[in-house]
Amino acid sequence: MEPESGLQNTSAAVAGNQAPYAPVVVNFEVCRKVAGLLRSQAIPLDREDTALPWMSRWEVGNFYLLLVAICHQTSPRSRPPLEGDIGGRHLRGWDYLSGRLEAAARADRQLLSPGFWASVTGEDLRRIFQDPTFGDRLSDPEGRASLIRDLGQKMLQRSWDCADRLFEASLGRIAGRDTNLLDLLAQFRAYDDPVRKKSFFFLALMHNTGLWTYIDPEQLGAPIDYHEVRGHLRLGTVEVRDADLCARLIAGTAVTAEQDIAIRQAVFNALMFISQSSGLRNPSQLHYLFWNVFRSCCSREDTHCHSCPPDCPLPERYVPMALFPDGQRRCPFSTVCQSAGQEPKLREHVFETDYY
Repeated sequence: MEPESGLQNTSAAVAGNQAPYAPVVVNFEVCRKVAGLLRSQAIPLDREDTALPWMSRWEVGNFYLLLVAICHQTSPRSRPPLEGDIGGRHLRGWDYLSGRLEAAARADRQLLSPGFWASVTGEDLRRIFQDPTFGDRLSDPEGRASLIRDLGQKMLQRSWDCADRLFEASLGRIAGRDTNLLDLLAQFRAYDDPVRKKSFFFLALMHNTGLWTYIDPEQLGAPIDYHEVRGHLRLGTVEVRDADLCARLIAGTAVTAEQDIAIRQAVFNALMFISQSSGLRNPSQLHYLFWNVFRSCCSREDTHCHSCPPDCPLPERYVPMALFPDGQRRCPFSTVCQSAGQEPKLREHVFETDYY
């Protein structure tokens, strides 16, 4: 069965309709509670915590096209997370991945060219992301290198030297029948996810940096990764109805490709519904909120349902949402979360993939 893309199911989710026998469904009642909470909050704009002022326009676009293509599983189960020190700061996960690539590109700007990507090796990636203290923690460097080679070779085949060529070919259109960015990105192996995680993330980055303005901004959906899956399963905005899938989640055993898509599609639909119902109508902005809260206050092992520890890594701009009238600082969603204070808590599903 050919899976539908996220955008094709968005209107149904916003309208409150879904297939009666879907293995994972949106809980619209809980989504409305979350939307109601958000209506009373000042939600920060979506943005990255790093800037690239030293890069040219085409270098910024190529930096993000490359970075997002390899962005997946920075905190793999049963393995230490990707981390290290850059410029006097200790970084983990996505922050380290981005910071280390920026440092490498500053030292050698050829890293940002499709010509380099077309012949990159796993050893190249090990070298780029190696930390002097923590060593080689980048998972599956050979697989990631294969994604980058495919990206570079196809860029060269089309005589595209930078990401802006995709924007020009699409005339700034995200989706639709004409040539559009989602279809162009899907030609690359790194971006052919049916739920469009990397594609939406890349398009959001290009918009947030001020480089690209789309003629159909309403088509910019939310990128769904494992942090969002874990958080929404715990919030209760999505429900698992399939007995086999539920058993796999509880046991921590691998799910099928179809089950992975079903979970992420339901989370995508829930987020789109909340975006619409809250009045925010900005899925990317909402994604940044959820992603930062879930990875800071609702990790696999540590949850801040009742209070945040002194070292809670929630970015400063989101802290006002975590401050409550009783003087406590805790997860911003603790008052509407269906699993707050409850054990055991679900984790994201186990699935080997390079989609996210």
